[in-house]
Amino acid sequence: MLAGAVAVARAGANTERVTTMWVGARIAADGSARITEVIDYDFGHDGTTKHGIYRDLPDLPYDEEAAEVAVTLDGARVPWELTTGDYYLEPNGHREIATRIKVGDPGRSVNGLHRYRVQYTLQGVVRKGRLAWNAVGTGWRIDRSRVEIHVVAPYALTGPRCVHGTDGSHKSCTVESAGPGQLTVTLDRLKGKEGLTLYASRGQGSTGQAALPAPPTGTAVGTSLTYPGRVALSAAGLALAAAALTIGLLRFVGRDPAAPEGADGTPATDGSSPTPPQGLGPAQGGILLAERVEPQHQVAWLLGAAADGHLTISGTDRAPTLRRRTNGAGPADPVTREVLRYIFAGRGQVTLGGYDSSFRTGWQALTRHLEEWRDDSGLWDPAAVRRARAARPTGIVATLLGLVTTVVGAVLGGGRHPAGEPVLVVGAIVFGAGLALWLRSWELNRRTPEGSAQRLRTEAFRRYLADPSAFPDQEPLDDDQVRLYTAWAAAFGLGSRWRQALEASAVATRYRSSPAVRFGPAQAVGLLYAARVSHTAPSSSSSSGSSSSGSFGGGGSDGGVGGGAGGGGGGSW
Repeated sequence: MLAGAVAVARAGANTERVTTMWVGARIAADGSARITEVIDYDFGHDGTTKHGIYRDLPDLPYDEEAAEVAVTLDGARVPWELTTGDYYLEPNGHREIATRIKVGDPGRSVNGLHRYRVQYTLQGVVRKGRLAWNAVGTGWRIDRSRVEIHVVAPYALTGPRCVHGTDGSHKSCTVESAGPGQLTVTLDRLKGKEGLTLYASRGQGSTGQAALPAPPTGTAVGTSLTYPGRVALSAAGLALAAAALTIGLLRFVGRDPAAPEGADGTPATDGSSPTPPQGLGPAQGGILLAERVEPQHQVAWLLGAAADGHLTISGTDRAPTLRRRTNGAGPADPVTREVLRYIFAGRGQVTLGGYDSSFRTGWQALTRHLEEWRDDSGLWDPAAVRRARAARPTGIVATLLGLVTTVVGAVLGGGRHPAGEPVLVVGAIVFGAGLALWLRSWELNRRTPEGSAQRLRTEAFRRYLADPSAFPDQEPLDDDQVRLYTAWAAAFGLGSRWRQALEASAVATRYRSSPAVRFGPAQAVGLLYAARVSHTAPSSSSSSGSSSSGSFGGGGSDGGVGGGAGGGGGGSW
């Protein structure tokens, strides 16, 4: 019974929730609004490992100065950053990526109940004399209790109307007014994926700017859940131990052989080297270290093609433009020729940041060619590759079998059956080992001696890109080297670090005013986001206002929930 009670508590009772949500909007004469949100967020028991909350806001500027964000946690300052969030439906039916306010310190965990205060400036809350504001978005997946909404404006607000529920709902709610230009709405609860939208018309004349009611202060309201019990923790500990042992065994079986010196006399060392490994391009070097093809390797290939003179990259980080260069017969490499032919499809330029079917075709072709290179490069042992491929489905089956066995053991243990605990232990071990085999089967990919040597040279160059200051006497890099090294940095996921290191290092002092130094490293970061958006096909959706797969909010253009500015969603990370 104990194991069953713990399972029920973990699956049902120990859910995250918002115990109080206070939202205030101070409308300005230009239709913008200064928003204040007080969110009492319950992360659950102290076994959670979350770092904070996030707020997705579709209409928030992706600019710290324009957004004017201010955040506190329990009355104290807390780290935050602007990043990209989920897709949301705008009132016009278009899918847009929201700006995400990510609050918290990745180096610290939070649990229990905490009070967050989030402030930001939102444009377009009042347009053409009409207030349309998604005070609470439908992108929240958790329940929110004690919801309180306040609006103050420097003019009268006539014909106020409130709707709440899922996206597009017209279920009404009561709007109260303490005076001209002041609106208040209170609700006991909003379930997950439910939001609230306020509508009103701008009245004649000016009433003066009223002050928002004082937001809640002090400690968060409510009580958090307690620790769920030792049985569930024991099962998790067994699974983790089995996974760790399995990963260790996978690494032992898949360990690389000793790396000989290269034919050119280059030592196989794991130190730091400012010289790229011979015989490898940026994308290939990234794959050699990661042992699989990832989006950053495709971006590195694109930057490498630009460094080789096949195309140019300009524009902004969020909407870079690719322009094809016409150099006679084009690239000699058939892979480059094919991929660029698909990407441009007869066009002279392509702007990323929005879905492009031709770019998607080229991106898929590039993925296929990079995977073929990995398989045919001779840098991995073919027998080890076959074992890794067979291990993944085996791990999936073992994971599912272990999960079922653990549940059966919990039920048997709850009924005091003598087999309950042994079955639960076996199930947890099988689950952990299977999960490790499923997710880390690539550890079995044993490199050949040449592959091992190339890996060491590639890792040495990666360390240099992470910290070029280790070579203070190095000759300054020219523009071509900066472009090439930027492609390598992108392949290693070091775009931002390379940019910072380049600015602080002496290796590019002579060329800091050149476009390659000033803009090249930034492209490595922006391209990863823009390419992901451009090759991801949009989900089929209707314009009725309901959210499509992978999208939230904003479809209620006919006066329902989601038909205004703001909204979005939130959760923990």
